[in-house]
Amino acid sequence: MKVTLIGGNGFGKLHGESYKQLGIEFSVYDRNPEVLEYYRKNYGVRNVFENIDDAIHSDSDVIDIVLPHKMHREISTRAMELGKHVIMEKPIATTFEEATEIIEASVKNHVKFMVAEQYNFDPSLNRAIELVKENSIGKVHTIVVRDQREYRKTGWRSKKDQMGGGALIDGGIHYIETLLDIGGDYRKIESYSYHGGSSLEGEDSTVALFHFTSGSHGMFLYTWAYSEAPRLPSYEIIGSEGSIYEDVQSRPMEEFKNMTGLRYVYGNPVLNGKKVEIKKEDVFNLEIKGFIDSVKNNTEVPYSHNKALRNLRAILDIYRKGD
Repeated sequence: MKVTLIGGNGFGKLHGESYKQLGIEFSVYDRNPEVLEYYRKNYGVRNVFENIDDAIHSDSDVIDIVLPHKMHREISTRAMELGKHVIMEKPIATTFEEATEIIEASVKNHVKFMVAEQYNFDPSLNRAIELVKENSIGKVHTIVVRDQREYRKTGWRSKKDQMGGGALIDGGIHYIETLLDIGGDYRKIESYSYHGGSSLEGEDSTVALFHFTSGSHGMFLYTWAYSEAPRLPSYEIIGSEGSIYEDVQSRPMEEFKNMTGLRYVYGNPVLNGKKVEIKKEDVFNLEIKGFIDSVKNNTEVPYSHNKALRNLRAILDIYRKGD
């Protein structure tokens, strides 16, 4: 199985580390020669490409896209038309129309396609959801999901046209994944997105209230404009007979900064005041291995298109409400 990684810098290095750990042969494209030299020295890649067209037309079976959001539709559909299977960093696209076009292209060209949403594979979140289904806290009435940090960088993430929005459609979509995985379908959102003082052109802060069809309610906060932010539970699930929340002490101190360590998202769940022991697993390895196995075995991808579309729909709903 041959893979070409399109976009080797930033999050691309996390994908590259997974290919190395999993023993999967890969090549890499990046427009920065220094990034390509990094891969030559540290990963022994098959090929490096300075031209994106050469990368797409390579002999690889899989194209892994880690590019600015506005490029997702164009690059993915071009690769699919060449018979390449595609895995792509979130979000699926910046508009629902573009997202649908990508999915339709994968069906038309008989190739596998998956959005790489590592939060879906996090063992803490999945155990918390299991505990809810096991009725460990009774009927859920309130869900709180939050993340707060400060962003002062430049680069493509600071550009609204590259992002298709601001912080919410980028890092915030992970926490929308978490909220909707716990809460399920929603019937109404009340929200406001605004600029609180980061280096972004787009919005950097969102507050939202979700009304779920189950009757529960979700409170959501996501911001890149929070200086010296405290470490607070990223998820809290409150039921009629108890609660589950994230133990921040067992969360990684710096999210995914250690390229070669065990990369996971959340600390252990705490059920009714007692920490639940779980097996920590590498979320990047889980998503990438799952996708590669689906290509090899011609089976369903481990993260569905429906979830990717669900998350994008919620983001766009919030943007419309926040205008």
